[in-house]
This record gives sequence, structure tokens and C-alpha cells, in this order.
Amino acid sequence: MLQLAKSVIITAKVSPHVCGVGDYSINLATNCKTIFNFEINLIVESSCQASSQPVTILPVVENWSKTGWQKLFNQLQQQNVKNVILQYTPWLYSTKGYNFSLLDFWRQCSQQFNTLLIVHETYSWFLKYPGTWGVGLLQQYLLRSLVHSSHHVFSASELYLNRLKRFINNPDKIHYLPIPSNISPQAQSPEFKQKLRHKLAISPEQIVITLFGCRGSIYPDWLLRLDHRLSQSNYSVVWLLLGDAQKLPVSLNNPLLLPGYLNQMELSYYLQISDLMLMPHEFGISAKRTSLMSAIEHGLPVVGTDGMLTDSFFRQLPSLFLAADRNYPDFEQKVLKTLSKLPHLGEAVQISQAYYQKHLNWSVVTQTLLPYL
Repeated sequence: MLQLAKSVIITAKVSPHVCGVGDYSINLATNCKTIFNFEINLIVESSCQASSQPVTILPVVENWSKTGWQKLFNQLQQQNVKNVILQYTPWLYSTKGYNFSLLDFWRQCSQQFNTLLIVHETYSWFLKYPGTWGVGLLQQYLLRSLVHSSHHVFSASELYLNRLKRFINNPDKIHYLPIPSNISPQAQSPEFKQKLRHKLAISPEQIVITLFGCRGSIYPDWLLRLDHRLSQSNYSVVWLLLGDAQKLPVSLNNPLLLPGYLNQMELSYYLQISDLMLMPHEFGISAKRTSLMSAIEHGLPVVGTDGMLTDSFFRQLPSLFLAADRNYPDFEQKVLKTLSKLPHLGEAVQISQAYYQKHLNWSVVTQTLLPYL
């Protein structure tokens, strides 16, 4: 292993693997370096690509077994490391949904280093995943232990923050940390956007309605019903499915675009030719969805669902229109009403973009995190 910086991020996967947590980790380290000249190295598993730009990525972990964790701890101990940041979801380091070997590693780290835990997901809960009580209890025990061993714990979800605070008697070490967009806007001229639409056979009068990622939480039957309703309306629409949403098991009547894998620059271009983002998510839209943050930052109005995962500030943003979760008629009406006023949403979109820049972007994240490093 090369000489490490004083601060490291541990996460499972980065390129060539598709991993939102990996992208977040790279962006976090990159922005700490570019904004504040604070260097953070990434430590990932050996199947990933090494890199020195824009940040150092070290694919040195052979596996996430007890032996692998102990070897990693020994390496950290031998280096000039001060801060260890652990990215966490229940499935990040094991296909079983939990990895108890991680506990011993993290306890040792907390005795040797300043430990920061970033929680992207907490544990399975039976209301959302029937039949997962056993796994959920194990995940809950694991997370509680990780929280107790951490000096500071961060999450982007209001619901998750409340869960984490119930684990300990010291809620002051639980902090809100936004998950911004992983797709930097690549500003393009109207002529460029027109050329891209023409290349994709999108006519000037057609409205591009986009779904992005989150296949597992999207109501596919809502998409089918809405597609049928729109095909009977006066609106000429084109569906644009990006990321994991392209795997939705649906057959649509209106024209459909499935561009396949796109890099971050290309994703920005496709978001710029979109007119509306739909997020019919089970249990509501959430601040831990980078696709939602990308829509806001790129100036897209959003129609989504309001449920138990929905963070309160979303209800105040004027370009987000939320229907009650599990209420398709409400969602359909919100979509139709939004389509009717699309040409007049410029100011509302700008207000939401301004909120994002002030409270949710990467500058905010780095300024929030750095005092704890």
C-alpha cells in the first residue's frame, strides 16, 4: 500500500463497478480536495481500478472477511492515519445483508483513530420488506454497535437520523449530512439541446418525461396506468428511462427512450433535454436519492410521492409536487396539473435550485464534515 493521507474513506466498490455509494465517496474526496485542499484517500476492494486523479483510490482489500478486515486495520495502523470514514449500507460489504467481522474492525479503529460513520441505509424493517424480521434484527444490532463505536455518525435522511439517535444516549454525535447530486451540470446551449433532441427523434412539441434509477422503489403499475392515461390525452410525450429505471418490467404505449449506460456528462445532457421528472416511489421521495438531487440541480420540476421516507423540506420546494403515497389517482392528477403549467414553472424551479445550492450541494457537505476531521 502507498503512503496514505491522514484521512481515508472505506467503501466497497468504485469503477468499473456501478455503485452510488462509490460515486458519492469519490465526489466527497474530490470536493474536499478542490474546495479546501484537504486530502482524503479511498480504500476499496481489489476488483476496482486504482487511480491517482482526481483522488487517490487504492484497491487493496482482497475480501471483507475477518482476515481481510484485520489486514486492513494493520495497514491503517502502520500508516500516518488520523481519520477513518466508513461508508455503510447493510449490503455494502456482504451479500447476506450483514457482516459481523466489520464490528471488531470498527471497534479497533475507534480506539486508534477518529472514526466517522456515514449511514446511507439502516436496516430492513418488516413494514417495507415482509419476511425480513430476522435479517432486520441482525442488521439493527450491527448498526447499533457501529454507532456506539463511532466518534461521529452522519446520515442524509430525517427518518434515519431519528432511528440512529434512538441507539445512544448522546444524540449530539448524530449529524445531518446531505447526499448531493453525483452528476455535475454540464451547461449547454439551446442549439446543442435541440440537436440532441433531433438525434433522438424527439419532435419540438413532445414533452420528455424522465424516470431515473430506483427501480426497486418505483411503482411499475403506476407507470403503466399513467402511460395509458397520457396516450388518451392531448399531450404528446416521450418516456426517457435512465439508469436502473431502464430495467422496469413495463411495455409502454407512448414512445420510449432507453439510452443504456451513460457517463456523468452524458447523463447531464439527457437531464437537460428532459421536461419533467417522475418519482412514484414507495414510501415517498427521499433526500438520500441522488437522482432527485440531480433533478433539482438541473432545474427539472418533479412529481413524486409523499410518504414516511420523505424529508420535510421537500414539501416546501415550489417545483416539487407530491402526491400521497399509495394514492395513484392523486399522483395522476398531480402529473396532469404539472404538465399543464410546465411553461410557467421557471421561477419555482429557480427557487428550488437556490435552496439546493444553499443547503444541499457539495460545498455544504464538505463544510459540514471537515470540522470533525
